This record gives sequence, C-alpha cells and structure tokens, in this order.
Amino acid sequence: MKLTEMLAQYEVLLDKKDQLAQDTKDNNAAIDKLKAEIAETMIDEDIPSQGYGDYVYSLQDKIKYSKRGEAELQEKGLDFFEVLREQGFGDIIKETVNANTLQSTMKAVADENDGELPPELDEIVSSYEMTDISRRKSTNKALKRAKGE
Repeated sequence: MKLTEMLAQYEVLLDKKDQLAQDTKDNNAAIDKLKAEIAETMIDEDIPSQGYGDYVYSLQDKIKYSKRGEAELQEKGLDFFEVLREQGFGDIIKETVNANTLQSTMKAVADENDGELPPELDEIVSSYEMTDISRRKSTNKALKRAKGE
C-alpha cells in the first residue's frame, strides 16, 4: 500500500471516529427525549408499567444530584470540597490528574532538564518513545512550501 493510500485510509478512519462521536451524542439526546415522552405517556395513560418483548418498562421516581455551578458557589462564598469535608464526606473526594495535563507538564519539566525528568518524578512517571503522525489542515502557504514553490 502506498503512503498516500495509507494517509487516505487514515483520513477516513479519523472522519469515521468524529462521526461516531457525533452519532453517539445525537443518539443519547434522542434516547433522553424519547424516555421523557414515554414517561409522560405512561403517566397520562395511567400505565405504571408495560411489558414489551423480553422487558418490562416501569415508571421510577428518581432524584439526581449535581454540584452547583462555580459562579453560584463563589457568590455564596462556598468551597464545594471544603463543605463536603466539613460534613464528613471527604472520603468521596478523589484526587485525579488529567492525562493531557500530566503529559504537557512532564514535557515542560523534561524540556527544562535536557530531556530528563528529575529522579523524584522519574520514580512515579513512566515514559516511552513513539513515532506518531501529525495531522493539520494545510494552508496555501504550507502547500506551496511542500511543493517547493
């Protein structure tokens, strides 16, 4: 297979990945909308449960909880994690490090130290080399440079 054919196939797969992500988002929205319509119909028609195929669908009352917006909390002078800890729920707080943030931070540290991590970080962060493919939208300038014009 020629390089241009591989790049074309790569483009197709990346486009498919984007389309699948959008399709999943659209599908989830359609599911949520239909669930609301089904619940409303079941309530309107006084049908608390309904069998269909191998399943029974029934109405359930649920309460969902989510963190209030940061602006609202700041307006009230509250710190979400501090309040949880004060109320004895500190054990549900999990520290996490975003993988992209770790990557960019460690790259910056290594760049400042001749490509090496300090020993303390090297003990807790592994690294490996790989060859990747960069994909950027070409501009007229880039095209002209690539063609040698």
